[in-house]
Amino acid sequence: MSSSLPIVICALDSVIGKPVSELLLPEFEVTHFIPNLSAAQSEIPHLLIGRDPQSPHVNDVGTKDYSRPVRAIIFGRGFDLEDIEKLCESVTGISQDPVLWIAGDPSRKPPPGAVPPPNYYQLVAEVARELLGGWVEAGATTNEIILY
Repeated sequence: MSSSLPIVICALDSVIGKPVSELLLPEFEVTHFIPNLSAAQSEIPHLLIGRDPQSPHVNDVGTKDYSRPVRAIIFGRGFDLEDIEKLCESVTGISQDPVLWIAGDPSRKPPPGAVPPPNYYQLVAEVARELLGGWVEAGATTNEIILY
């Protein structure tokens, strides 16, 4: 792949999204940041076909370059796997290319009120880079959900 892979980050906190998106460059370009499930449900179908999602959620995360369809979507641990699976099912077939969905493993969810470590965004970026890189190295030919 000669250019960066367009991806989306879905997380409840854009404070984590911005440094993660910067750490994933240049191989992975975060084009859009989604702050909640309802936004994900309305915006992801547009992003999968390379169209501006017309998001009412204004933030400074992502390049906002909607000229290429996104190929991967990373969900923070604040999203439930069941919701992600339903969303994945509902948009299957929209994208011309396979899409990787990265979601938090429910068995590894932190307890309520747990405070993430100060380097949390670096840990998230490392895991995302590893999972995205493995998928790309394998050819990026399958639609799949990978848990972290």
